[in-house]
Amino acid sequence: MSHAITVPVPRCRGFTNPVVVLVRTSLETSIQRPSHTTSRAPLQWTRRSLITSRGLRAKPSGKAKATAAVTPRSSQPKPAQPSASAALARNLQAPQTGYAQSLASKSTPTILYEAAPRRAFLMSSYAAGLFGVMAGGVNIWFNVYNVPEGTSFWVSYVFGAVGFMMAALGTRFAMMPASIVRSITLLPAAAAAAAATAQSAKAGAGAAAKAASAARPVLLEVKARRTSPFPFVPLKRMQVEPQQVVMKTRLYTPPKAEPSPYERIAMRREEERRRKEAQQYERDHLMTAPFRDGARAAGTIFAGIRRGLTGEGFMPIEVDGAKYKLDITGGYALEDGRALDRIVKIEEDPGAVRLASQSR
Repeated sequence: MSHAITVPVPRCRGFTNPVVVLVRTSLETSIQRPSHTTSRAPLQWTRRSLITSRGLRAKPSGKAKATAAVTPRSSQPKPAQPSASAALARNLQAPQTGYAQSLASKSTPTILYEAAPRRAFLMSSYAAGLFGVMAGGVNIWFNVYNVPEGTSFWVSYVFGAVGFMMAALGTRFAMMPASIVRSITLLPAAAAAAAATAQSAKAGAGAAAKAASAARPVLLEVKARRTSPFPFVPLKRMQVEPQQVVMKTRLYTPPKAEPSPYERIAMRREEERRRKEAQQYERDHLMTAPFRDGARAAGTIFAGIRRGLTGEGFMPIEVDGAKYKLDITGGYALEDGRALDRIVKIEEDPGAVRLASQSR
C-alpha cells in the first residue's frame, strides 16, 4: 500500500490569469491612492502650519528685527479720550453758542433783559437811608458830644450805640439800589468786532495779536448801578463775553403743567372779563377813586421798604467776577428769560433757587 504525498492546497485568490491580475491590481491601486492622499494631506498641512507658527513666534524675521531696531518706541503717553460728561457738556454748549451768534448776526442790538424803573423803590430807599444817617448823626451830636450837665456817664454810651445803629440802618437802605443790573444787551457782530479791536489797541502792539485771536464775535453789554450809595450817579457799562456772566438760578421757570389751547382761551377770556369789571367799578365809584389810588401808592411804598429791609425780589448774578443783583419781580426779558438762560453761564445755587421761587 503506497502512501500518498499530501500537497497543501493554496487559498483561492480568484482567477490566476496574468491579464486579470494586472487589471485588478491597477484598480485597487487607483482606489487606494486618493484615500491615502486625502488622509495624509491635512496631517502634513497641520504639522507644517504648527511648525511655521511656532517658528514665527520663537524667531522673528530679519525684517521685523530691522523694523524694531530702526523705529523706537514712543515714550509719550497716548492722549486721553474725552469722557462722556465732557462730550455731553460740549454738545449742550454748542446750541447756546449758535443761538447767541444768530442773535449777534442782526444789525441792531438785542435786549435780553431790562429792569423796571422802580422809582418808588429808589426814592424810598434813598429817603430812608438819608433819614437814618441824619437821625444817627443828630443823636450822637446832642447825646454823646453835648451831654447835659448832671447826666449819668452811661447815657452817652447808650445813645452812642443807638445813633450808630440808626446810621448803619440808614446805610443799609441807601445801599439797596446799588449794584442793580439795569439792562443786558447782546451787541451785533460788527460792534463786538470794533470793541475787540479797541481793546487790543489798548493792550499794546505786543498783545494785539493775542487779543485779536482771543476775541469772539459775541459780546454782552451790561448796564448796572455802581456800588456807591449816592443817587444820580451814571450807570456803569461793561462789555463782557457770555461766559463771564454767571447766574445762580434760571430766569425762566417752566409751569408745572402746560395749559391746553382751550385753557389758554378760557384764561384770556377770564382776564378780559376782570379788566372790564374793574373799569366799570372805577366809573361807578368816582368819589372813592382818590382813596384807592392813595392805598395803591402806600402799598407800593411799603413794598419798597420791605424790599429794602429783606432784599426780596433780587437774584444774585456775577459779571466779570463782580457781584450784582437782578430784579426778577418786573421788567422785560426776551422769551420770558429763556434767551438769557441759553446764552449766559448758570451755576445753580439751592438757596438762590429757593428765594427766586418764593419771589415769583
